[in-house]
Amino acid sequence: MKRKLLSLAALLSAIFVFTSCLNSDNEVTTYYGDTAITSFSVGTLKYYKHTISSTGKDSVYQTTLSCSGYKFYIDQAKHEIYNPDSLPYGIDGRKVLCAVSSKNSGSIVIKSTASDTLAYYSSTDSLDFTTPRQFRVYNQEGTAYRAYTVHVNIHKEVADSFRWDATSAVNDDIANLSAMKGVALNSQIFLMGNNGGVVKLFTTSQNNVAGWSELTPNVALTTDAYKSLIVKDDYIYTYNNGSVIRSKDGKSWETVSNEPLTRLVGSTSTNLYALSASGVKSSADNGATWTLDGVDDALTLLPTDNVNMFSFASIVNDNTNNLVLVGNRDASYTADAYAMVWGKVEENANGSENQPWTNYNITEDNKYPAPRLTNLQTVKYGDAIMAFGGSGLGASTETAFSKFYMSYDKGITWQNDSLMSLPSGFKCAAASFSLVADNNSCVWLICGGSGQVWKGHINQVVWKEE
Repeated sequence: MKRKLLSLAALLSAIFVFTSCLNSDNEVTTYYGDTAITSFSVGTLKYYKHTISSTGKDSVYQTTLSCSGYKFYIDQAKHEIYNPDSLPYGIDGRKVLCAVSSKNSGSIVIKSTASDTLAYYSSTDSLDFTTPRQFRVYNQEGTAYRAYTVHVNIHKEVADSFRWDATSAVNDDIANLSAMKGVALNSQIFLMGNNGGVVKLFTTSQNNVAGWSELTPNVALTTDAYKSLIVKDDYIYTYNNGSVIRSKDGKSWETVSNEPLTRLVGSTSTNLYALSASGVKSSADNGATWTLDGVDDALTLLPTDNVNMFSFASIVNDNTNNLVLVGNRDASYTADAYAMVWGKVEENANGSENQPWTNYNITEDNKYPAPRLTNLQTVKYGDAIMAFGGSGLGASTETAFSKFYMSYDKGITWQNDSLMSLPSGFKCAAASFSLVADNNSCVWLICGGSGQVWKGHINQVVWKEE
């Protein structure tokens, strides 16, 4: 018992001695030799916003915009800090409040834009980020530092803005075309059309709206060949006099197969698609052999005029595409007020089933069906399908060239895009024009009758993701 009491007394004595040491003036401080910037963000910033008054007058007013949701990436290897998603156009980059944190309470300083002078960073001081700035973080010992280059990226263009550019002079060869269709292949635009009973084929660089030159194909093209002009991989394809033919340059054409088809309508990375008297056909070997696809609705609902097919990669399943087929039925369907739209899920994984095509029936709750327009032109633009055309057909009462329609839900609804309007001085034949989306995310409007060629883009579509 005495031994236990002595042990307890010794333990309590040690605790009292240890407590006394902690309360002494001889405290020990640990200094860390490593540090880094661990977080960077911006807050509510000045924002100059453009608006149009009820009288149509342009004006700009100053307000604020919370930008705390824009994430900044810290590259510790390259010592760079930046926001991959740029701040909106109109943000004042000259006066930015930012919040910066460091590892192990390192001291943060910022270098002057005019000299090598350093000043301590303060979260309450606004900084000029119109050019990249250098931040430094020193360790607690003051023996070393890391320097970071900070980029606060701000858009230099308004995201939701559209602009048209025109050629300096009209093109007489294009003006004389009575029907046409254009496609984009690599860096070229190809335009096929009819001048009377003669088929014409032209090309230009995607960077030169005025540089059209006529091509001389090595085959005799029929007057309906322009209707089947499509692109797959590095070839332009068309259906010509009972044959599927293709070319890399528009001059040298080769026959791929002699398949009974009506017209080619589009392609994916794996298949070509075409219409035939028996329905929709697909080819998995670049047009050499063809298979009849299943359909869930009556063949009479398939479009036959101004037909195009578009492919959207599935965001859910690998090796899967959502296909959209859109076009008009022929003029005998006088009661049609809307275009015909079909869809299909293309599954390319091993063991997957071939899904049928389904007609998108227009229900009462769909207030924005696809418009039925003369020479309906549809292109895939960004994540949407754009439609444009002449006057309404059948029961459609649309005015010619009055609207650009966009479908962001793969062909179900089509709404007027208020961003886009006809270019100033636009003049075009009622049934001879082509809408083309090139590989630089620009839209081309090529006009028969006047020979005008217009090229434009929505800013946020042409912006490249990094």
